[in-house]
Amino acid sequence: MKALLYLGLSVALLYTLVFADSYKGPGRSRSHKDDHEKKGGRPHHEHHRRHHDHHHGRHHGRHHRHRHHYYLNETSACHKIAPGNAKFAFEFFKELAADHPSENIVFSPVSISTALALLSLGAKTNTHNQIIEGIGFNTSETPEKDIKEGFHHLQHMLNDDESELSLESGNGLFISKTWTILDQFIEEAKNVYDSETFSVDFQDNEEAKKLINTYVEEKTGGMIPEVLSSVAKNAALVLVNFIYFKGNWESPFEEKWTEEDDFHVSDTETVKVPFMWKSDSFKMANLKDATVVSLPYTGNASALFILPSEGKLQEVEANLKDIVKKFRKVNWNENVDIFIPKFSVAGSLDLKDTLSKLGITDVFTEEADLSGITGLPNLYISKAIHKAKITIDETGTEAAGSTVLEAMAMSLPPTVRFNRPFIFTIYSHSTRSFLFLAKIANPSI
Repeated sequence: MKALLYLGLSVALLYTLVFADSYKGPGRSRSHKDDHEKKGGRPHHEHHRRHHDHHHGRHHGRHHRHRHHYYLNETSACHKIAPGNAKFAFEFFKELAADHPSENIVFSPVSISTALALLSLGAKTNTHNQIIEGIGFNTSETPEKDIKEGFHHLQHMLNDDESELSLESGNGLFISKTWTILDQFIEEAKNVYDSETFSVDFQDNEEAKKLINTYVEEKTGGMIPEVLSSVAKNAALVLVNFIYFKGNWESPFEEKWTEEDDFHVSDTETVKVPFMWKSDSFKMANLKDATVVSLPYTGNASALFILPSEGKLQEVEANLKDIVKKFRKVNWNENVDIFIPKFSVAGSLDLKDTLSKLGITDVFTEEADLSGITGLPNLYISKAIHKAKITIDETGTEAAGSTVLEAMAMSLPPTVRFNRPFIFTIYSHSTRSFLFLAKIANPSI
């Protein structure tokens, strides 16, 4: 029996180049390896926690009182940016779904927004404003101080080693040895986002590509072995954000009940896939355009399965925010026979087109002002890549447990079959963040 229940991971990568190949960069060369490179050190959350333990420790006599006080502070900071992050998640999904009407979609909105928020530290003027507004924030409502503090604490909470979830997120900055990157940008990236920093010789582009791909592969448990297929010799900086999630169902499915059945990809296409089955009490809602069922993980997170009514997929995709909002208001606990396909879907996205539709345009052109990175307006984003993968199975490492299948079946509960295209999200209750968002159009590919 497989131990893995759910494994999702994501890499959002922003890749900066000079405007023209003939531009040789600043006059002086400098390596940040000695000052900023971290290899084999403690995890991000350990460094972060040590910093705050030192800062706040003298105010609290007991560790549990300190942790409780700090947890309340960071939770409050996280929740201030939650509306902006949710807005970005739904708007990004809406644009992607419109561009990919019959394809699987999988991405981590919090990974993409974190990478862009980090990039905004080095952006100026209109470029900066476009990034902040494009990821869902209005600075008159959420001041930049709150945005930085929110992402800072979000990063820490995602790396909480006391959580029952296996969840890790982080950032890596790969800096060219032949370019001068401002210390202020590096220090702020480290202090706000706990970024790791590496000095790289991009002239040896094969070795540089190997270094970045190895970093991503290690951080994502081997699930994404190659995030970059190539890297330019004149790259100045590569920024990587990753997020890794593994969760166990509170009430696992039993593998012996998994059976193959039809999944209706469209009116004309049907594929055979294994369906998991369980009869249990879940939060659910039958809305006008969709049926929504929430399955909790062990820990402070849950999966939301959204099944559009027949012929309503596009309406649900365009109004997903309203669907989720209505579910939160009207859901109830009900015994349900639920059939969910096992699936493993992966996606690779070029973010430029979608982000441009959200108003983030200048950063991909020669109008970009990223002078907060080098001190000169000589950078723009040439590549913005996002890769993600989601796998769902019956059980987790806590699989051997109780079952109420026979008792629940006696009550003849309603049946919900996710046997046509549906939407799936992973939601972190503690941070109020959508960690992953996906449309499963065909679980067989």
